[in-house]
Amino acid sequence: WRPVLREIVRRLDEANVRYAVVGGTSLALHGLPLPVKDLDIETDPAGAYRFAELFAAHIVEAVALKESRCYRSHFGRFDFDGVQVEVMGLLERRDGMAWVPTAVVNVESIDLEGTPVHTSWLEEEMLAYIRRGRLDRAALCLPRCNRDRLLALLRGAGATNAL
Repeated sequence: WRPVLREIVRRLDEANVRYAVVGGTSLALHGLPLPVKDLDIETDPAGAYRFAELFAAHIVEAVALKESRCYRSHFGRFDFDGVQVEVMGLLERRDGMAWVPTAVVNVESIDLEGTPVHTSWLEEEMLAYIRRGRLDRAALCLPRCNRDRLLALLRGAGATNAL
């Protein structure tokens, strides 16, 4: 997954596509010992469709506005020689009868073998896992979280869509 992610990031940066690597891949980039099953990439709608243009040869499921019971986004699936990639543009979650943003707000750059990769803060990922009931994943994150960042998010002093 690492060479695939480096190539994707290089091409996205060249095309000026804003993105953030999220989910389990973000946790792995932050140094958590987790197997990476797929690459989850958040962007805006234009970024999702641009991703599809840049990587047309890898499309498994074309980017389109898709809605499930809980989530909606401009979503597409890709396969890079067995590495599955999911792209989400303007990810939202259902809150009662309304759709609310759930995309990552806080992004940092982490070096992946010489390639800077934009990824979500570990603290924001942890809160998103708590919201989704994935307490096992949240528990793995907590010891590595930055105390000040986490408290700022919990106290509302920092922006987040995780809660």
